[in-house]
Amino acid sequence: MSGPVNSGACLCGAVRYEVAGPLRDVVLCHCSRCRRSHGHVAAYTACNASELTVTEQGWLRWYEADGRRRGFCGRCGASMFWSAGDRPTISIAAGTLTEPTGLHTMAQIYTASPGDYYRLHDEGDLYPESMAPG
Repeated sequence: MSGPVNSGACLCGAVRYEVAGPLRDVVLCHCSRCRRSHGHVAAYTACNASELTVTEQGWLRWYEADGRRRGFCGRCGASMFWSAGDRPTISIAAGTLTEPTGLHTMAQIYTASPGDYYRLHDEGDLYPESMAPG
């Protein structure tokens, strides 16, 4: 078996991870929770949770609310992970990946509720709320 396909870290490097499997292309999320967490639109890729290994996790902290978890660095504050319920996947903030990623924006979700300070662009499929299952 080959080594990790991708790796990444927070801003200060205190939280690091490796992904041993494929990454989904990027989804931009315009919901108010993501905008508050990231300070703007969130850009997430995803992988099977079982294929993510956090190699440096001493500063990894989790915020949990409404069945959702957000992982962030307790040292520099960087938003890193998102997961919900019993999903077999975990989302990874695309900006934390080591480049080149080879990823592209495939969709934008919650386009019915963007911030009032920017305009949507037409990259990827647009969904007024969450993406349909499947």
